[in-house]
Amino acid sequence: MRLIVTAVLATTIVIVLGFLTIIPMFYGSPEVEVKKQIMLSFSILDSYNIVDWCKNVSSVLKTHNLGATVFIVGKVAEQNPECVTCFSERVDIGSRTFSNLNLTSLADYDAQLEEVTKGKIAVDTAGNLFSRVFKAPNQATDQNIYSLLSLNGILADFSYDCQYNIYIDNQFMKFEAAVFEGASCSTDLLLALEPTPKLSILHFESGYPTQLIEDLIISLENGQFDFVNASEVSGLDLTVRGV
Repeated sequence: MRLIVTAVLATTIVIVLGFLTIIPMFYGSPEVEVKKQIMLSFSILDSYNIVDWCKNVSSVLKTHNLGATVFIVGKVAEQNPECVTCFSERVDIGSRTFSNLNLTSLADYDAQLEEVTKGKIAVDTAGNLFSRVFKAPNQATDQNIYSLLSLNGILADFSYDCQYNIYIDNQFMKFEAAVFEGASCSTDLLLALEPTPKLSILHFESGYPTQLIEDLIISLENGQFDFVNASEVSGLDLTVRGV
């Protein structure tokens, strides 16, 4: 009798295990959701009503609990510290030279270094912080850029339309990116992006209507996007506050 019971139990176990094995063949494995990584980027230039614009953008980001990265012209930060201090800790603060000059138009290395250094100091002083992220005006750089950034303790460079550079193991390393100008980019284009390791950057210049910025954010929140700031992208603390 015991042999019969044992045989029945063994047969039952085999059947159950077999059933569990073939179930995935019919239903497939559960899909893992892959989100598209996107960084909101803002260039703060010397424009009309710039303080109110910065505060409005900051309010939009806080309302939607989003991080972002802003790049501020040093002269603007010096004259309007609120353009730095109004942003929350989820927003990385970077510089883009002191006078928003094209670095490659300057006569020599010393002039380039002065522009980068003065711009960073102005932003850091206005916000009581230490910024380590940079964006060159007009995407204009030359062979001096890595030296200029290194001398200023800058670890991340978002000056380009197809890449960004992060300082790793004593050198700047290139990572692919796709940069979209918010003023001319459609929601449909962004929503159609395939999930890839490549970072998408959605960039706005100051003065662009904040209501349109919020409308675009709302439309993207309904998609599969992971909003990140530069620190999250790089794995580095690129905005040290309270120094």
